[in-house]
Parts: sequence; structure tokens; C-alpha cells
Amino acid sequence: MGVSETENSGIPEAVSSSAQQLPRRKLRWKWGLGIFLVGIAAIFYQWFKLAPDRTYQVFAVYFGIRNILIGMLLWWMLISGVPWITRFKGLLGTVLIFVLFFSLLRVESFEGDMVPRFRFRFLPTSEQRAEQYFEQIENSASAAIGEIKQQPLVVSPGDWPAYRGADRDGIVRDQTIRTDWKTAPPELLWKHPVGAGWSSFCVVGGRAFTQEQRGDKEAVVCYDAQTGRQIWLHEDDVRFSETLAGVGPRATPTFDSGLIYSMGGTGILNCLDAETGERIWSKDLLKEGDLKYLEWGMSGSPLIWEDLVIVNQGIQKQGSESGNQTVIAFNRKSGEKVWSSGTQKSSYSSPQISILNGTPQVLVSHSKGLESFAPADGKSLWFFPWTNQAGVNAAQPIVLDASSVFLGAGYGAGSARITINNSAQEPVAIVTPNWKSLSLKLKFNSAVQREGFVYGLDEGVLTCLNLETGKRTWKKGRYGYGQMILVDDLLLILAEDGRVELIKADPEQYQQVASFQAIEGQTWNHPALAQGKLFVRNSEEAACFDISPVLK
Repeated sequence: MGVSETENSGIPEAVSSSAQQLPRRKLRWKWGLGIFLVGIAAIFYQWFKLAPDRTYQVFAVYFGIRNILIGMLLWWMLISGVPWITRFKGLLGTVLIFVLFFSLLRVESFEGDMVPRFRFRFLPTSEQRAEQYFEQIENSASAAIGEIKQQPLVVSPGDWPAYRGADRDGIVRDQTIRTDWKTAPPELLWKHPVGAGWSSFCVVGGRAFTQEQRGDKEAVVCYDAQTGRQIWLHEDDVRFSETLAGVGPRATPTFDSGLIYSMGGTGILNCLDAETGERIWSKDLLKEGDLKYLEWGMSGSPLIWEDLVIVNQGIQKQGSESGNQTVIAFNRKSGEKVWSSGTQKSSYSSPQISILNGTPQVLVSHSKGLESFAPADGKSLWFFPWTNQAGVNAAQPIVLDASSVFLGAGYGAGSARITINNSAQEPVAIVTPNWKSLSLKLKFNSAVQREGFVYGLDEGVLTCLNLETGKRTWKKGRYGYGQMILVDDLLLILAEDGRVELIKADPEQYQQVASFQAIEGQTWNHPALAQGKLFVRNSEEAACFDISPVLK
């Protein structure tokens, strides 16, 4: 009882006194919050500034997140005010979270607006799944040629001999389809894995031809259209792969007079026997002109005109004196070079034969715009500048009448209608724009026209545009960066997520007629319709559905 209060609390008092002597560290949270809020505000500002171009908006988000992370790192390590051991623990924890995330997940692919698609690393890739399937069919495929009746392949009405059809305009002719998919849904004929790539099908005489990446070999493949069974396979020892655009060939084979012409992702042009796959001749377009392939792969499907096969060629190598060579033509039977022309960088559309003002001409959308060449000798007939920051023109032009053309591009460029006027006094035709519009931006999907209106995907949203005025009549329905064809008065759309929809080609309103899920996975490939059969594919699988009219 005689112990004083001071003595009784001596030790705690000493500890308290010692603690009071240590400097206190205060968390300077306002700096961190300020950096975060300024970063978020900058992202929103860029988002609305870059609207409506989705790709640039997504990249702005990436850069904004990067800047926020850098700012927060500098705040945490230099300004936060917390003890140094806590700073390093926080830094280590953040690094471990990122390592764990990317140890469990991988970037499988990128969507059309460059949003990444993640997949668990322990799951097989689409290429690995396809390899397992190819091993199963390897033995049976080798005997398939002999089992199938040998007869000359010729194009019949209702066949699909080239990219987007015989005229490359995405319009179905000589065919009708059933549209009540609730009572009579599309009948699945076959579905199976395929090699990577963004090629479509060309379908002639009961055979479906496409291009795939199979491991380190780039393949042209012939399937039986009715069963999906592989008939023959031609392979080249090349592989194209790009982080954002994916793996495999991009172009679609072209059929002509019993031969298949294919353009590979690295620029190999093949001429093959359509019945057997035997190589007739082959050209490496990049070696032909001392060029390099396009950043996202050679994408132009071969064009046949009389005795010529015409293709995009490539772009100039850094330091090379050869210059750009836009387009090149070979004798379609011998492979002998006939002419090459153009000085602009190639882009991702396909050459297209058209007749304007009574003159046959090859229309090519390259990196600087739309240029016309004489098919006989490659002479430049006219040029209309139409480009964007990325230098990407991928959509096919649409010839509207004897003297006017519709064209479109993404990355903020929009669309336009132009008129071509020939003059005896001028060495080249005079090109006049009728109107320009930002209401339809075709990134890497082409539009179709019907009765004075054009229908296309404006950054993934279906849009109808008046061809006389350039004014939008409606915009509705999200399909990502899919593709479409026109069947009678219906738009058949293969969306980016693999679903197929029928939409009325009606300038007054958006009206969905039918829909079904055709395939799974990211789908940029163009659909093909032949003899009432719908052929769809992506970089993982392919399928064929019978949508021919129901016979009563």
C-alpha cells in the first residue's frame, strides 16, 4: 500500500515516454487519392474525346491504367509516408498478385476492339484441341481421295467460288433459305475443330475449301461439303502469328476452272488442283518484290480475271530500294509474272473486278485509299484518298451504278460515295466525292447494299445508311466485329460471338427475324452460303448447317 503511484506505473511510463520520442509517420493518402482520381478523369476524358471509335477508346483505357499504376507506384514508394518496410512489402505483394494472375491465366486472343480474352493456362489451347482431332483423322483422310468419285469440278448456280461470293459483294444469288428457325431450325450437318486462321470457305461441286494453320505448317484444306470429312490437305512450311491479330492465314481460297488459288499469311500464293490438292505452281510474293508481309498478315484473296490471277503484293522493307508494290498479276495457268503496279502500301482488302463507265477495272483499297488499275496491264486509272491513322483499309468497295462507288473504313474514317468521270482531256479519270459520313465505319467487315441503302456494322452496331444522302436511318443491334451477307431481303449476320441472326434489310426499322448459336469462340470469318448450306468457321471450329427451304 505504501508504493507510490509513480513507482507502480514506472515501466509503462518509460515505454510510453520512449514511444513518444519516435517520429510518427502519417499516411499521405490524399496524394494517392488525387493521383487515382486524376487518372480516372483522364480516362473518361479520352474515352469521350475518341468516341465513337471503340479501338482508340480501348487503347486509351490501356494507357490510362498504365499511367495510374505508374503514378500510384511513385506515390507509394516516394510520397506515401509509411515505413519503408511496409512500402517494400506492398510492392512485393502487388508483384505477386500480377505473377499469380498471369500464372493462372493467359491471353487467348483479342476481340475486334482489342479487349483481351483470358483463359486458364491449364486448359488446352484451340490449336492443341485441333491437333488432337487431326491425329484422329490423319489415316482416314489419306484414303478419302480415292473413295470419292472423281469428276471435274465446275461452278454451278448456287455455288460460292470466292470470297464473299462470285462477285465479292456478299449478295446471295440463285438461292433461297428458310427463315422460320423456331419451327424448322437450321439442321446441323457437321461440326469439328479446324486449324487457326480467319479464312472463309469457297464451295464448289460439293467441296468446301479453306485455309488453316496446323502447327508450323500453313494448310489449304478440302472438305466434303455434306459430311465435313477431309478430302485432301496441302501444306507449306510457314507460320504466321501476331499478338493482337492471332495465328494463321487470313485470305479465302478462290476456285476457277478446276484450280484453287490461295494466299497465305506470309505471302505464299499457291495454285492447286482442286480435285487432288496437287501443287501446279507457287510464288513467294515477298521474295518476288524484296518486300515484307503486312503487320497483321497478307489478307487479300486472289482475284481471277480472264487468264490472270491478281493479288495484293506486300510492303517495302526498311532500307530496301525496291519501293512499295501494291498489286501484282500472274498468268493463272503458268504462274508467270505479267505485271505489277502501284506505289502505295498494300492493306487488308481483296482486289475486286468492276466495270465503271464501260471499262473493266481492278479496285484495290490500299493504305492511302481506293485505286483503280487496268486489269490487262496494271495501269493506274484513278485514285481517291481515303485513309486513317492506322493506314488500314479492309472493307470491300461497293459499285453502286455505272459510275459511282461506296467505300468505308474504320479507325474514325467513316464512309463515302464517289463518282468517277472519264475525260478525253485528262490522263486519269476525275473522282468527285458526293458525300462523306462518320455514321458507318467499317473496320474489317464489309457492307452490303439493297435498293438504295447500305447495311454494315459501325464499330459492331448494325447501321442502315441512305446511299443518296449519306444519312443514317437507324442503328441498332450489337454483333461485334462479325460479317454479313444479303439473302433476298434479309441480312444474314455471323456475329463475333459465333451466333447467326437474320435481320430484315428494311431502311425503316430494325427487325430481327431469327437467331441461333452456330459455333463457339471469337469469330471474324466470313460466312458462305452454297446450295442452301451455311458454312461458318472461326479460329477454333467449323460447321455446316442446312437452311434450304423446307420442301412440302
